[in-house]
Amino acid sequence: MATRTAPAISFAHGGDALAAPRTYGAVTLAMLWGGLMMSMLAFVPGAYLVPALTLRDAVLVAAGGSVAGAGFLATVAAVAARRRQNTVGLISSVLGVPAGPFIALALFARHACWAMFMVAFASEVAAQVPALGGERWAWALALAAGGLALALLPPAVFVGRWMGWFAFWVGLLMIALITMTGISEYGVTVVHDADGLGGWPSRAQGFDLIAALPLLWVVVVADYAMDARSPRDAALGTGIGAGAMTAWYAVVGVLWVFTVSTRDVAGFITALPLGATALLIVVALEADAVAANLHAASQAGGRFGYRWFRPALVIAAIGAGAVAVGTDGLAVEDALITLAAITLPLMAVVVARAALGPAHVVAGWTGWLAGALAYGWINPGDYEPWRDAMDAIFGTVLRAPFPLGGETTPIPATIVSIAVAGAIYAAGVAFSRWRRVSDG
Repeated sequence: MATRTAPAISFAHGGDALAAPRTYGAVTLAMLWGGLMMSMLAFVPGAYLVPALTLRDAVLVAAGGSVAGAGFLATVAAVAARRRQNTVGLISSVLGVPAGPFIALALFARHACWAMFMVAFASEVAAQVPALGGERWAWALALAAGGLALALLPPAVFVGRWMGWFAFWVGLLMIALITMTGISEYGVTVVHDADGLGGWPSRAQGFDLIAALPLLWVVVVADYAMDARSPRDAALGTGIGAGAMTAWYAVVGVLWVFTVSTRDVAGFITALPLGATALLIVVALEADAVAANLHAASQAGGRFGYRWFRPALVIAAIGAGAVAVGTDGLAVEDALITLAAITLPLMAVVVARAALGPAHVVAGWTGWLAGALAYGWINPGDYEPWRDAMDAIFGTVLRAPFPLGGETTPIPATIVSIAVAGAIYAAGVAFSRWRRVSDG
């Protein structure tokens, strides 16, 4: 039976993506994704790896998770560049065109929530530093406004000028200074010479923790990569930029952030000689991540017509700022991380479709669901509704060991989820071809 798939265009550029210029080369994309990985949030997962793991294991896990997460991000970027599709278009190709409006609305909500969380996180950190001054709500409004201003720039200006000429280099200078002062102030402390204490996280769980940093952007990367000059540029730039900076930040977290507290990033930075000025710059750079999510929200809004691009962006920014000011925006962190784990196998199906060809939409939905369940079985995360649902399915109904991660399964949930989703979609492709041959 014939399957409807999304056309190989996106809804950007007035709906004529094939006529749009290819803007971004590998260097530009490396600066974009390297800059977006330069986040205070990236220090925390690295700090979680110790003292459960030895120094050697923690560094290897940080490097391996960074490479794996960035590698998959680069693969999605290459698919987007080859097909000239944004995220809505790619997902519609595997779930069916009629699902497009639902996909767009879901992605819009995700991007707005992530923008809100980044505003809340950065404003909370800034407000804890007496030398900076200012209330949390004031920082939240400033960051939301800054993110909106950047997102309203033409994408090529934001990526090529702001990120390529300023933000990337400022961020690179900052992490280099933090690294050098960390070495001079702390060295590599004696606790790293001891055997790992065990417990959470195991190597596999730590791998998932670090890989999640670039994979949080897996439903955003196509919105920029579709305008890459070639699939090769998209893959190289995205992979190198995201991989190198994720590894660098994670290793800094492994080596020094835990000396203060795994969550006290502000305390770690201000304890260095760089002081509050450094933190002010780092907080200001968080606006880049807010802007990137707002741009992605505009791409989702564009699914409903070209005139919705800018209104969607502005609505997302206002909503993100308002929620960050009026509530504890940090409370959604576990839900957003769980959502990223759930969307990972969906993008694995997108990659499988690009490699193997189309199959019936049932294969896309089934591969996505199976991959999400596999991830949840091994690593259900901390979002209680999702964890309870996984426990009910595997622990109660199937009477299987739950969760399967930790010492039971040494394979990271990230790899299992991608493999399961891809394998089921591949089976769907094989079945579709067999049906065509059988029908004559």
